[in-house]
Amino acid sequence: MIKLVWVAALVALAPGLAQAAEVRTALETGADPAKFRTYSFVQPDPKAKGAIKDSRVRHRLEQLVGRQLMDRGYTPAAPGQVGEIGVNLAGHVEPKQKVFVVGRPGPYDYGWGRTEIGGYRIHDYREGTLFVDVVDLAGKRLLWRAHITEALTQGYSEENFEKVNRALAEAFKTLPSRK
Repeated sequence: MIKLVWVAALVALAPGLAQAAEVRTALETGADPAKFRTYSFVQPDPKAKGAIKDSRVRHRLEQLVGRQLMDRGYTPAAPGQVGEIGVNLAGHVEPKQKVFVVGRPGPYDYGWGRTEIGGYRIHDYREGTLFVDVVDLAGKRLLWRAHITEALTQGYSEENFEKVNRALAEAFKTLPSRK
């Protein structure tokens, strides 16, 4: 009977521990990113809120985003040149915690065996948020935005970058392909 309770608790906890990324995108009204051909990454002010200061993380994110853009028909600007569209990356990672109630929340038996007051389990994790803005550099106008939120493990694990890459692939489905 106790094994059944543990299996039920694990099944109840599983959706909260392994949820998919939250992906939101927006194409600005009247915007047509597909009419542009080249892109370059915008280098933010390192003091700006959301600036990705870790060069390893920023480089890896630029690779992942660049691959998505090229798959949609956009090409990187020549070295030393500025693209027609700019890609701005901003993000933040912060520690989070989820609390799950397990067992029975009161002293009632319900015929399930021994009576036990409910308990809780705590799940500590990190939550990363990434914004990808595609901007018309000449017109200084936002064309498209992706907002991705994902639960992450500790450190720079390949698993974390795979999660982000899957979320980026989902987001970039909404960016119009180049004509």
